[in-house]
Amino acid sequence: MNKELDDGFVAALMTALQNERVMNKIKEIAAADLLSQMREPRELLKEKEKEIARLQQEIEAQKEKINEYQIKIHYLSQEVDVYYSELQKRRADYREAEELYSAIQKLSENTRNTLKGIFKGNTVQEFIVCGVQYENILSLWEFIKNEVIQGREQERETLAALFQFFFHEYSKIYDTPLYKLQEVKVNEVFREDLYIRTLDSNISGSITEILLPGYISINGKIVKKSIVRV
Repeated sequence: MNKELDDGFVAALMTALQNERVMNKIKEIAAADLLSQMREPRELLKEKEKEIARLQQEIEAQKEKINEYQIKIHYLSQEVDVYYSELQKRRADYREAEELYSAIQKLSENTRNTLKGIFKGNTVQEFIVCGVQYENILSLWEFIKNEVIQGREQERETLAALFQFFFHEYSKIYDTPLYKLQEVKVNEVFREDLYIRTLDSNISGSITEILLPGYISINGKIVKKSIVRV
């Protein structure tokens, strides 16, 4: 019974499918369904295109920001290089001061006691502050001069290095230094108007050793004559 009904339904359906109106309707439904299926990908494609355009705009904006940051990084890097170079320079200066401060601690007790009147304090910082003052530089030079003239030269190199270090540091305070070291050369003929000779020197002749450099003012006037051996 069911089979007969199924066969009848199939036969009726086949007959209906041969009807032109039915066939046209089926075609319309199929075309509409196909159009609907095509419309969805197109709309999706448009959305994706919009999303891609938005992302490209964001990428371009980020590129501009990256370029700005790269420029800032470049200038900051240059500033860091300058600061680092200056820091290295300051460290070198401070290191030299530390080495001199350490060397002073190894001098004789009498010398250290005398220098306490010039370099007050017990730290490297206080040592530097005292050392760059002109009055202290002058006192140090006079002390070294007396030691050398009296023939006490065992500690001369350390003391002379101390004088020259603070003399140069003092000169850096001014755009145009007020003083500069006197020019003197070994084998140069000794002149009493320019230099001071040690007690064990010849009365005249050529300079054999420069024991303590003197210095002159900015206008060329001799402030302190160099101590030499003839």
